[in-house]
Amino acid sequence: MQRVLNYPFSEAYHHARALSDQTLVRPKEAAAMLGISRKHLYELSSRPGFPSKITISDRVVAWRVSDLENWIKQMEASND
Repeated sequence: MQRVLNYPFSEAYHHARALSDQTLVRPKEAAAMLGISRKHLYELSSRPGFPSKITISDRVVAWRVSDLENWIKQMEASND
């Protein structure tokens, strides 16, 4: 049975942020952290400069919270 998380972005972000820098988040939470859809997340993941996804198994991928946060900071800095 798959667990479905039903909480808003801010709560997803705070949950992810409260975890260690090596914490992995699945696509749903990674997309919530960035405020985008999972489809857009996968599109971004094919672009240079976007954090690499980590393949856990044949059908499971995740991203490091710290990598996503660093990418967000880079995007903010480039827009200044």
